[in-house]
Order: sequence, then structure tokens, then C-alpha cells
Amino acid sequence: MTFTVNASLLDAIVLSVVSTEDTYGYKITQEVNKIIGVSESTLYPVLRRLQKDNNLEVYDMEYLGRNRRYYKITNKGRILLNLYQEEWTLYKEKIDRVFAKNFESFGEDKITGENNPKDKNKEKRESTANSDKQEKKPKSKITAEETIDTIAKFGHKIGETIDNLKIPEKIENLKIGEKFDSLKIPEKLEHLKITEKLENFGNKVEKKFEEIGEKVEKKVENFADEIEKKAENIEEKAENFAENFEKDFENLADKVENTVEDLSDKAEKFFDEDNSDK
Repeated sequence: MTFTVNASLLDAIVLSVVSTEDTYGYKITQEVNKIIGVSESTLYPVLRRLQKDNNLEVYDMEYLGRNRRYYKITNKGRILLNLYQEEWTLYKEKIDRVFAKNFESFGEDKITGENNPKDKNKEKRESTANSDKQEKKPKSKITAEETIDTIAKFGHKIGETIDNLKIPEKIENLKIGEKFDSLKIPEKLEHLKITEKLENFGNKVEKKFEEIGEKVEKKVENFADEIEKKAENIEEKAENFAENFEKDFENLADKVENTVEDLSDKAEKFFDEDNSDK
């Protein structure tokens, strides 16, 4: 675009786009691109500024499993948009008036010649007269609908230009699908024998687990055998101890019994001798 787009004009265009319906950032970029060339990196700061100034408000809505952020114009934003439209109408009228004067003088120069002083004086008189007539004429106001219609027509022309580029046909001519098929990726994957390698790996893992299981089982069996042997040894020792204890106890009992009998005999003899002395 030849003319520079300032921040106010860009704000006005964005507000005009959002005023028709609630929409999301990417669609706003596409609509604005139909009018002026602008990137997303340029547009999103504009949206944030308008939101910060309460000219736009946002809300999230689910779309295809994810949240999409929509922008909606506020009452304050509509008031600002109307002010922009009024200022644009006055600005456009002034520019059109200047262009109209220049076009008229350019046409007269071609007919009369630029070096004729009489023609120049005539040009000045006619220009003054025309300006007086134009000032006396009532000013025609361009409505907001006409401005939007003009913008829409301009966008339609850009759309036709894009269509004339025949981008889909050019992409089709690239034959990306055929080139992808020519790579023969499925055949190459099959050639790698990934499935067989995975199966072999699985078999190796299974064998390892079986070997580990067998080793663990053997160790458990050996441990159980050792415990059983130790238990048998303890049992034998306990039986031997019991037998020895029983024998010792019997011997001790015999000795006690013999001792008691001796004492009894001695006591009996003692009492018999004592009676005989008396």
C-alpha cells in the first residue's frame, strides 16, 4: 500500500470488522488483510490495546476440542468507531476536493499549454470560481454503510486477485502426493523389519525373565533344604538332651533313694540300741 496507515486508522478498521460480528484473531487478520497488508504480529498488539482501553472485550469458546478467544466490540468501542467514521468522512471529502482540483488543472494544461501566461491567469480565475461554486454547494456526507461497502469491494478485488494466482492448482502441479508416494516409506519401514526386531527383543526379554525365575526358584529350594536340615539337627539334639536328662534324673533319684534308705536304717539301729540300754 502506497499510503502509510497510522494507529488510529488501523484501530478504526479493526473496530469496523469486529462490529459486524464477534470473531477471533486469525479471522480478523484475514479481513483486515483484504483492505491493507498487515501481519499478525502487528495486529495482536492493536487488539490488546483496544481491549485494555475497554473498546473490545474477549471471551473463550470451545472449538474442535480447544478454546478459541473471541473479540466483541463494547459500547465504548462503538462510540469510538462512530467518531472515526465521521472524521474519515470529513477527511475523505477534503482529500477528494484536492484531487478534483488537481485533475481539472492537469487536464487544462494539456489543452492550453503550460507556458501561456494568459492560460495560467484563466486557470486561476476558473479555479477560484470553481472553488467558490464548490463551497456554495451543500456538502454530501458519506455514510458508514457506504464506507464499509467501499472497503468490502476493495477486499473483493483483492480476493479475485488471489484467486487469479491459482495457488491450489500450482500446489497440485507440484505433485506432492506423488513425490511422497515415490519415497516408498512403508516399503522402507518394512525392509527395516522393525516388527521382527521387536518380536526378537520380546523373546529375549522373556527368556531372561525365565532364567531369573529359575535361579530364584533354585535359591529358594536350597534355602528351604538348609532350614529343614537345621531343623532336623535341632530336633535330634533336643531328643538327645531329653534322653540324657532322663538318665541323669533317674540316677539322681536312685542315689537319693539309696541315701534315704541308709539314713532310715541308721536311725532304726540307733533307736534299737537306745531301747536296749534302758
